[in-house]
Amino acid sequence: MKAWLKKNCCSDVTPVWLLKMILSLILPALIMIFRPLNMNFAQSATTAGVLLVIIWWTTNLVKKVPASIFLLLWFCLFSGAPARTIFTFPTGETFIMLVITYLFSQAISNCGLIDRVLLPLLLRFVHTPVSCILAVIVSFSLTMYVIPQPLARLVLVSVVFNSFLKRTTVPAAARQVLMYAVFVFYAIVNIACKDADLIMNYVAANSSGAEISNGAWTRAMAVPTVGYAAVVILIMLFLFRRELKGVSIQTAPNIEPAPSGFKREELPPVIVILATGLLWMTSGLWGKNIVLFGYITANTIVTIISTVILFAMKTIGKKDFSAIDIVTLIFLSAAFAIGGVMKACGAADVVFGQFRSIFPDHFSVFYLMLIILVGMLLHMVLGSNTTTLSVIVPGLVLLCGNVVSPEVVVYASIISVAFHAILPFHSVALMIGASNGYYPNSFVTRLGIPVTPFIFLVAAFIYLPWWRLIGLI
Repeated sequence: MKAWLKKNCCSDVTPVWLLKMILSLILPALIMIFRPLNMNFAQSATTAGVLLVIIWWTTNLVKKVPASIFLLLWFCLFSGAPARTIFTFPTGETFIMLVITYLFSQAISNCGLIDRVLLPLLLRFVHTPVSCILAVIVSFSLTMYVIPQPLARLVLVSVVFNSFLKRTTVPAAARQVLMYAVFVFYAIVNIACKDADLIMNYVAANSSGAEISNGAWTRAMAVPTVGYAAVVILIMLFLFRRELKGVSIQTAPNIEPAPSGFKREELPPVIVILATGLLWMTSGLWGKNIVLFGYITANTIVTIISTVILFAMKTIGKKDFSAIDIVTLIFLSAAFAIGGVMKACGAADVVFGQFRSIFPDHFSVFYLMLIILVGMLLHMVLGSNTTTLSVIVPGLVLLCGNVVSPEVVVYASIISVAFHAILPFHSVALMIGASNGYYPNSFVTRLGIPVTPFIFLVAAFIYLPWWRLIGLI
């Protein structure tokens, strides 16, 4: 515990750190003193607190845990928002689902389900860079409900593909590109349906105040996201053509065969995991009216029961509680609160109201591009997808609510931040890949800069026509 606190809560206090801390306080203090835009005290204090903590998050001046706790306490003292709004994440179903799925995902890793099923298939069917990228997309799509915790799914799938590529004759440079593709298409697949990312997509939906079901999200986003993925595949093949030219993926000589199959005694946890995935996928048929304590729905109940069974089978044990990412849970508690609190005290309306004049009074392609531009610019500054969405979605809903529905605001905001990154800092997923040495940081910039204009084009010529076709706009 002492080591955890030192790593996640304590910053090195040096003269340089003190100077940076003083500088970080100046702008928030000015906002509280002068109350710009005719803000009242609660609005100016809330805005100042959010700005200060965003500075701390983006510069890592203060670690995420103390910064997040500070923001929650600040909201309690000065925002005037009700406690239910401030603590909407830790008191909601998403929090419970995330905690349980950390353990459930660890059980999947422990029983070897992914290694023993995916790895042999990859060695058998993947022989070109294009087929490898398609296999990445299929893998994320198939494991969406088997491994519901998105970052756990990313880590497990990336380990499998890294192991697979090391067993082949693929040169090191091409292997780095294909591993980078794992992290790129993780982000793209995750926007296809709401349940694909229990963190980012739920932050966006909850911040909007609209009830967006997984079915409604999938209907609006899945089909155009296929076109989005196709565009990104073509761009990647062009930008990394030097590394991928002439690459054929063949099993390297003198490599031991990948593990496959399960012994009889290994089958029970596998059966429990597969049954859980089947129940998740069919919950719309049998679980609509199953609710515990007024807010815990069927999928979460199934996950809790399955995790208890896996504990009883000793597939997971006490040591696996370390798989629960407490830092991320505390950070998300603060990130989830930002949008609701700013909306509750009126700060979101005041701040985003200043941008009202740049938006036309009717919807058009240009209007959609403005929404995406706002999201993209703030994302470049704030870095975190979840932080950006928690700030822009409630603001844009207030700003654009008379022209487009909150659902369109959510979907457009997701398009603007989910995949776009210039530096690894702009995505937790990309930071994981770069820190593990799967690819150099330069790959992110190499793809991120030229792909920027294509995001606007994809929104205008793929997503928008589909939304019009299904009557969303």
